[in-house]
Amino acid sequence: MPRGRNLISGTIFEHANEPAYVMDPQHDRILAANDAGCAMLGYTREELLETPISRIHPAELAELQELLERVLREGRASTIKLTCRTKRGTFLPTEISLHGFEAGGRLQILGLVQDR
Repeated sequence: MPRGRNLISGTIFEHANEPAYVMDPQHDRILAANDAGCAMLGYTREELLETPISRIHPAELAELQELLERVLREGRASTIKLTCRTKRGTFLPTEISLHGFEAGGRLQILGLVQDR
């Protein structure tokens, strides 16, 4: 991908009004989050990047893992309704659109989130 396109993609990701996350499901990690994503869950960016995905989706983890694996395997986008646990411990109903991609030789997931 050309350098300019990376810059544009990063700018779009960072400044999107919708919460967005880049995840590494194989390691239960969030690799990147935009400002809206951090605000929705009540974490600073640094805190969120150290918080396992399993802590944010404890009740539906098996369902989420199955869908993440399917998105990575089939390479198609998919949408799922999940409840996200915030830093304060409250639960938010959301709909998450998941898109698989490869970066740096690793399979990753882009998650775009909407409140339900």
